[in-house]
Order: sequence, then structure tokens, then C-alpha cells
Amino acid sequence: MSSRHVTPLFWPSFLPSCLAQDGEFSPWADATSLRMPADFEPTMVLPGDSDQSATVPGVSPRRESREKEHVKGRASVSASLNSDTRAQEAKRKRSFGLCASLGGAVSSIRMKLASSRWYSSPLAVALRGMMQGRNWAILMVIALLLALFMPDIWVLAGVNDTIFIDVVLTLVMALFTLELLILSVVDSHYILSFFQLMDIFGTVSMIFDISFMLGVAADEAQIASNNADATANLMLLRAARAAKVGARAGRLSRVLRFLRFVPFLAGGDKQDENQTGIASMISGQLANLVATRVACLTIILVMVIPLFDIWTFPQSDYSLQTWVNRLSVDVDEMRYDDCMAELGLMKDFYDRKAYGPYLACIGVASTDSEGQVTFTCTQNMAGIAGQVAAFDFSREAPPRLSSSLIVHTGTFMVQVNMHSNAQVEAGFSMGTMTFIIVIMVFCGLALSSVVTDLAVRPLERMLGTVRKIASTVFKFTAEVSAEQNEEEVTDIDSSNEMKLLEKVVQKLAIIADLQTARAVPDETEDMRDEDLGILSMMHGANITKSKGRQTRRPSGTVQRKKGHLGVPAVRLEDFGVSQEIFNSWSFNSLTLSKNQRINLAVYTVCKFHEETEGFVNTGDEVGMFQRFTTAVEKEYLPVPFHSFAHSVDVLHAVSRVLRCISSSSILSELEEFSLLVAALGHDIGHPGVNNGFLSEVGHELAMQYNDRSPLENMHCAKLYTITNKQETNVFYHLSKDQYKEVRKICIESILHTDMMAHQAMVKDLQMLFQMNTEVFTAEPECDDKGQLIISQPEVEIFTEPDTKSKVLNCVLHSADVSNPCRAWDVTHDWAMVCLEEFFAQGDQEKLLGIPVQFLNDRDKLNKPNSQIGFIEFMIAPFFVAQIRLWPNLHEMGGNLSRNIANWQDMWEKEVSPAEEERAKVKGRVEKVQTNINEAIQRTPI
Repeated sequence: MSSRHVTPLFWPSFLPSCLAQDGEFSPWADATSLRMPADFEPTMVLPGDSDQSATVPGVSPRRESREKEHVKGRASVSASLNSDTRAQEAKRKRSFGLCASLGGAVSSIRMKLASSRWYSSPLAVALRGMMQGRNWAILMVIALLLALFMPDIWVLAGVNDTIFIDVVLTLVMALFTLELLILSVVDSHYILSFFQLMDIFGTVSMIFDISFMLGVAADEAQIASNNADATANLMLLRAARAAKVGARAGRLSRVLRFLRFVPFLAGGDKQDENQTGIASMISGQLANLVATRVACLTIILVMVIPLFDIWTFPQSDYSLQTWVNRLSVDVDEMRYDDCMAELGLMKDFYDRKAYGPYLACIGVASTDSEGQVTFTCTQNMAGIAGQVAAFDFSREAPPRLSSSLIVHTGTFMVQVNMHSNAQVEAGFSMGTMTFIIVIMVFCGLALSSVVTDLAVRPLERMLGTVRKIASTVFKFTAEVSAEQNEEEVTDIDSSNEMKLLEKVVQKLAIIADLQTARAVPDETEDMRDEDLGILSMMHGANITKSKGRQTRRPSGTVQRKKGHLGVPAVRLEDFGVSQEIFNSWSFNSLTLSKNQRINLAVYTVCKFHEETEGFVNTGDEVGMFQRFTTAVEKEYLPVPFHSFAHSVDVLHAVSRVLRCISSSSILSELEEFSLLVAALGHDIGHPGVNNGFLSEVGHELAMQYNDRSPLENMHCAKLYTITNKQETNVFYHLSKDQYKEVRKICIESILHTDMMAHQAMVKDLQMLFQMNTEVFTAEPECDDKGQLIISQPEVEIFTEPDTKSKVLNCVLHSADVSNPCRAWDVTHDWAMVCLEEFFAQGDQEKLLGIPVQFLNDRDKLNKPNSQIGFIEFMIAPFFVAQIRLWPNLHEMGGNLSRNIANWQDMWEKEVSPAEEERAKVKGRVEKVQTNINEAIQRTPI
């Protein structure tokens, strides 16, 4: 034979240099899918002919002496090279564009499957668990071994039967098909992956081993042919066999599913045997991924190397056909003695070989309508036909008729026993498969072991710390059980620790953003005085937001002995308020008289709890609370805003907020009673000026409390001055421990009504939501009235001591600043009296010659614009954070959204601003409204 050889072309230029493999691009990720175009011809190179092969001409060295002479030529060459470079770059970009589109399509398909309702259904989860379980892994390993070795074992054993092996291989093919179909619909990472492609090829290749499909029957002899069609068929069969072996090898990497249950191959030290963390998961996944790459390289070798041999020449034994041709000529020319002599020579020739003829006959070859060639021996045993048929080749027929090769011409046929060759081929095939198993499995385990030691174990220690911290900080309760470790982890991203780590990082990023967010915008140059006044209040919050917060202890429902009920039978109408108004945000205490306010305050506290519950039930208790309320009213000064009307308004708001947040589920009766009392006395003795004014003028209150919330401290002191009197001590019936708890709640909640604590409270609420996003964004349940029911996980969060303290402070402070969240008429009335109090302070500041605060100058302030800024910077963020935690406060959010729009309309009518300024304010208002709507929907931040 000629010494011609084929120069292998591993990656044709007409294919993109990448194929998608699990979202990655690799030039070898799926080489089994290569298809050559019909007109492609490999380059043939003869030894010694290398000088005739096409080469890229190199550029000659430039010589300085001839540089000027060749400037034009070099420019031409340079332009040509640049043109080629640009063409190659454009081709590469098109190639990568195709790869990107293919990768995007694959990712899109996988995402659609993973996000479908079917994917998370109980049946899909159960099927996925079955596919990843130990029993299925063992079953598929057995099926794989049968598919790989059973046909060759049948050849080695010389079994001349096809029924049993056909049944077994058909069942194996059915199992492969079932696995392929199930994984395609329950595992998003399986779609268009290396495993799916190899499983398809491997499953389809089974038809070459099943006799009633395209396989060879064990009881049928094979007919040899030497024409062009036969050569093509031989090449096709060899290519098919190479593809079959390579494709089934793709399933071999799945042997890892079984081998990880083998003790000495499980990996890890004894000290790690009890670990059920993510290290074992990542180790198994790394082993799987490494084995996949090794398997891919091995399969390329198994499939490509035989193709080189096929492209050169068909390795057939032409001596058989030559002997038969000579014998046929002897018979046709009636040289019978020569024919018998040739038979003897033929017998002697093949005696030295493992294969040889065992039967000969004279007959007729025929071709049926399907092109199948058959040879029929003559039944007339007289003459030369009988002598040929009776010739003894001293070789028996093969045990498997399929190991018999029929070599014939038109008139003469010889059957050759090829059983030894078939056994050798089967043995080599089994050895090849065993070698592939060794390469893929053991080399893969060795590589993954190195990766595990270098990366996985340190990661396990880190994630162990993360789990420990997150179990308390983020309420993450999912555990990795030992049973879960027994299942294959097809996606590390779906493991509990990786999900947890991702959540931790996300939450930390949000928390960092909340903590570093500036309370004052960077750009204030274009802001109006009204906005700057609001921001100055927020700036004070940043200065003192580090005020200590004590840990709350849980309070159960207080059990106490009930006396005779003495709550008088009264109606709200007697106080000038209808039941409908009282149970809405249209309640306006400014329209009530002093006696109506006192009686309404008593009614609100007495009726907050059911009969026989709460702390104002008996006649003595009602009388005591009536005297207490009257005493509190007397201590309020006749200032425009911080009057007793404001006290009653805040008391009403506290009772409404407590109802909306289902306080009975998270607060005890004692804690609710404490908040109601604190609401009534939270502004006792307010002089109508703020803390900044007191500090500026050196007021005795500022001196007494060292400029630390002087007004709020004074309110607490005056409240307990009243309760210390026997005739107005509403706490007289409490135990010592109960009194201590009530005092603690009242003082802490009143101190937190200081606007300097406002911004810190907003951040606390935002952080509470972020740390428990999974709980607060869960599908809510509603009662028969359409109100959202607080879930048990939410109850557990709110009843933690530190969180409960924040809830108590939040309820009173939100009621204190809730005027912008009322019906428009109520909101407008309270805004006007609030601004009037600010203006009165501004007048004093002018008289005293001290700086006039931004919101206090009646000559410069635009009232509507001040309310827009007040809502935008202070009120909206606070109530947005509350609505996310308690969606039943959505009515306050709706009022807030409408009210800021009303202030915008009023501002436009009063100022008639330029279009640019109008658009800017409109954008601010719409942003506030969007944030409120997202909070009502509990949209994650």
C-alpha cells in the first residue's frame, strides 16, 4: 500500500469555534456533533511532496538600502494583510455572534423549563428525585454495562441465539429512552447539554445490536462483497460502530453516580465522614464536571481516530475473494481437476491462520427486488458439484452462524469460519471500553480529589460559618440532610448553602446601602427653602441616631382578676363623632370641644379591648382613667398644634394602627395599654417650640436634659408626675413588674417621637424587611373581611424582644406624624395649624435675633411646597417601610399618595411655576407615588 496519510483537520474553518456546554463555550465541548459538508475533501499529502503543498508566503526581511525602492510594494502588501486581518476579524465576530445566539437560545430554553409550573410540580420533583437517587443510578449502571459488553460477550461465548439478547437489549434501550425523556422534562440543566447529546447517540446506537432492527442476527451468515457499494457499506458500518462506542462512552461518566457509593472511592478523610455540608456536594459536582471533560476528550479520540483509518483504505482480506475467483474460473472453464487442486491449496493456505474456509459449493447467485444478494447451492450432487460439496477443509462451522463469512461469485461460493477474528474483535472492544472507563472514572476522581483538597474544604469551612450566622440573623432554617447528600446535585447554585450565601451577599449589599445612604442629598443648590427646612430636620436625626436601644423581654397576656364591669353605656354620637368616622382616617379632633375630646379619649381606651379584657373595665378603673385624662388635658398648653387635640388625634391613630397590624398577635394587652397611655401623654406641656429653639436660647429644659431630647424627656416627666398622684394613678392596679414594664414602654416610645430619631427608625424598618424578605413576600392569606392575616413566621419575627421594641416605638411615632396619611380635609387642617405653630416660633426667633429656621418664616415659606418636601423626604419613606411590613396599612399609603398630589396642584395654582420646575416637582411626586404602590404590593427592594 501507498504511504499516503491523511492530515487530520480537527476543527474545520466553516464551523464556529465554540459549542454551548452548560452555558460555557469550549472548542471541544461537543465535537461528536461535527458534520462535514458534502463537498469537503481532506488534504492528501505524500511523503516527499511537502514542497508542492500550499503554504502562506512569508514576508522577506526588509533591507535598509532598498527601503525607498519598495515603499509602494510594502504598502500594497500591508494593505493586503490588513484587508485579510479585517476579513478574519469579521469572520470571527460572526462566528462568536452565532455562538452567542446559540448559547442564548439554550439558556432561554432552560430558563423557560425551570420557571414553568410543571417544573416545580410534585410529580416533576418526584421524578427528579428518582432520576438522582441511588436505586436508579445502580439500575442504569447495570443497563449500561449490558449495552456495552453483552454483544461482545455473546460473540466470545459463541452463542448462536438472538432472542434472549434482543429482549435484554430492547429493555436496555427502553430504559435509556425513558431516562432521556424524563430528564428532558424535569432537569433544566440537561437540555442540550453534553449528557443529552451523548444519551441520544447512545440510545439510537442500540439499533445496531438488536437483530430485528439494524443489528446482525447470530444465526445468519454474512455475505462478503468487493464492489464499490460493499466498500461504502463497510466504511459506513465502521463509522457507525465507532460512533456507537464513542456515544455509549458518554454514559460512562455517569458511572460516578454509582462509584460515589463505593467506600474506597467515596473520598475524604474519616474525620469528614459525618459532614453533610456543601463540600461533599461540590466535590461530587466537580468530579462530574471533570469527568465530563475527560469523557469528551476520550470520545473524540475513540470516534475520530478510527475515521482516519476509514478515509485511507478499507482494510479487507482480498485473498478470500481471489481464491473464490480462481475456483469459479476453473469451474466455468470445466477444469475440474484444477478446481479440486485449488481447493487443496486453499485449505493448506488457511491452515496457518485462525480463520479459513469450512464449506464450498457450486450454485447460482441472485439479487432480490431489495438489492439483497443471496447464493443458492445446487442440489445436484453429481459430478464436480458433489466433489466440491464433499471436500473436507478440516475446519468446523462456527458456533455462531453470524461469524460465518460467505464469499462468492456468480457460480461458486465458499463459507469462511471467522469466529476467532470475531472473538478477538469483541475482546479488543471490551478492552477498549474498560480502558475508557479507567481513564474517565479514575482520572476524573483523581483530578476532583485535588480540586477538593485545594478549594472545596476551605469553602466548606467558610460556608459553615455563614450558615451559623445566617441561621440567627436571616432566619434561614433549611438544613442539608444526610438523605439529600445521597442524591446527585445537578446544580450547585440550587444547593441550600449556595442559595444562602447568595442571599447573605444580597442582604449585606442592601444593608450597606441603607447604612451608607445619605440622609441629605448631595445636590441642594436648586432646592427651595421649604425642602432645605425638611432636610435640616433629617440632618439632626443623623447626629443622634446612635441612641442606645434596650433589649425587650417578651410579655405574655396578663392574667388578672376582673371586678364588676363599670364601663358606662355610651355612644360615639354623644361625643360628636359617628362610628363610621371614628373607624376611618377621616376622624378630626380639631372639630371637637374639650369635653368631647376627654370623653372620646376615655372611650377609645376603654373600648379598645373586649369586655373582661384590658385594664379599664370596672367602674373604679373607668373613673380613675377619667380623672387621669382630665389631668392630662390640663397640662397641655393652648398652642396651635401640640395641644390636647393632637393628643386625642394621636391616641385615635395608635388604636387604628394597632388594629391594622393585628397587634393582638404580637403584643400583650399590657403593651397595648402602655402605648395608649403614652399616646395620650406623649406631648404633655409642649410649649409650641422645638428642641432646636430650646437649645439655641439656652432654655432650662435644654440645660436640664443636656440638649438630648429635652421636650420628650419633659413629656415623660410630666406624665409620671400625674400618675404619681393617687387620684390620677391609672397604674394603681398593676403589679410591681407590670408597672416597671409599662414605664419602660412609655418612656422609650415617647423619647422616640423626637424627630431626630426618625431616620434611624426608617432604616430599622427597612432592614427588618430586608433581613426577612422571604417571610414578608410570601403569599398572604385574608380573613372574611378581606384583611390580610399576619402569618406565624411574621409573628415570630415581631415577637422577638428587640423587634418588638422597635414595633412599639414605630406605632407611636407613626401615629404622631400620621396627619399626611389622613383624608384630605383632615390632612389640610392639621398642616395649617402645624405651620402656624412653626410661624409662631419663627416670630419669636426674629424677636430674639437668632437664626430663623427654614420652615418658620411666614414671609418666605410656601405652604404647599413645604408639605411636598415633608412627605417626600420624611413621611413617605417611613410609611413605605411600614406598609411593606404591615400591608393592612395600605389605606394610609393611598391617602398619602393622593394628598401629595393635592399639595402639588395647590402649589401650581399658587406659584404658577415654569414648565421645567413644574416637571421636576411632578417627577418627585410620581416617584413617591410609585414607591407607595410598590410597598403596597410588597415588591422587594
